[in-house]
Amino acid sequence: MGFLDKMRGMAAAKQGADAAEHASSASSAAGSATDPVCHMKVDPAKAAGKSEHAGEAYYFCSPGCKQKFDADPHKFLGAHSH
Repeated sequence: MGFLDKMRGMAAAKQGADAAEHASSASSAAGSATDPVCHMKVDPAKAAGKSEHAGEAYYFCSPGCKQKFDADPHKFLGAHSH
C-alpha cells in the first residue's frame, strides 16, 4: 500500500469518526451514548443518570452532569434542542 492510499484510508476513518461524534447525544444503536454536559462516552446500562428532554433520552457519567443538564437542558443541547 502506497503513502497516498494510507492517507486516504486515514482521512476516511477520521471522517467516519467525526460523523459519529456529531450524532445525537441520545443512545445509539451501538449501545453507547454521549453525556451532553461533559461529552464523555457513556454505556446507557451503566449510566449514573438518565433524563428525557423533547422525547429524547440522555445519559450521564455522573449525578453532577445530570443535575447541570436538568437545570438548563438548552444550554447543553444548543441547536439540537427541540
